[in-house]
Amino acid sequence: MKKTNDELDSIFDEKSLHRTLKKAKYIAFLRTVFISALVVCFVITVLIKGNDYFINIQGNKLTERFIKENHVRMSPNTFTNTDTISTGILKGTIKSEVFKVIEDKVISWGTEQITYDLNGNFNASFSTHSTIVNDTTMYHIPNGQREMLFYVPKYKYKVYANDFDMIKDYPNDKYMEMAISFDKNYTLKEVQKMLPTSAHQTWYWVDNYAKSTGYRDESESGRWLLGISKPSPQLGVKLTSNKVKTEADFLNELQKTDPGEVKSLKDRQKNGLIIGVVVTGTKEELLSLQNKPYVKAASLGAVVDKY
Repeated sequence: MKKTNDELDSIFDEKSLHRTLKKAKYIAFLRTVFISALVVCFVITVLIKGNDYFINIQGNKLTERFIKENHVRMSPNTFTNTDTISTGILKGTIKSEVFKVIEDKVISWGTEQITYDLNGNFNASFSTHSTIVNDTTMYHIPNGQREMLFYVPKYKYKVYANDFDMIKDYPNDKYMEMAISFDKNYTLKEVQKMLPTSAHQTWYWVDNYAKSTGYRDESESGRWLLGISKPSPQLGVKLTSNKVKTEADFLNELQKTDPGEVKSLKDRQKNGLIIGVVVTGTKEELLSLQNKPYVKAASLGAVVDKY
């Protein structure tokens, strides 16, 4: 029996409707995929931009903090060039180059890498390390330079460095740095007046040690001591933005990063904050300090060629 025209039309209408619905679903699916892709791309872009923005903000804050700390807490005669900040996912990296200036000569002193997160937590790594040879000798690795050692006046040590006799054997064409540890506390003005002008004063060691006396097994390393920098000569002045000239300047700078430390230091200020000095020059210039009554210890540091 033949189907009627109405029945045929109905069948064709159902097929056409099915095709239309299928096409509409496909188009809707493509539209959904496209919109979803746009949303995902937008979200990813926002996350990347937001991550970079907040990581860079935290990195800039830490960099500013480190620069302020370097004004008062840095290895003597060293300068830091901090200019590289890279970002990762929820973390960033600050890279710094450290170098030492002896008179008008520059020595590479290594690199520092600080990895930090959005909360400001950070870890530091260094490309160098120190090796202790004996009680009065330490070397900076990998450049092989000597590192200065320091002796707190109020403490007693089983051995004190006295490197004056050693430098007598050096040739005349060398510049040297030497750490002079004092017999007691002095004011900055007292130190500047009592040392011979032939020895160039470049850094003043600040006393932030407890009042109790006693024996110490080891001398103090030069890394991260509190001090007032006086760059010399013109090269050193150009390499630093440090404006610390007096004890008051020093305390103001330290207040920016460690207010608690400032409070304890002010208690010692009446007796003088300075317990040591770093000087640079030729061996003849440094030997002018030998046998001075205020010299408790003398530790030789880096040595460079004059020419």
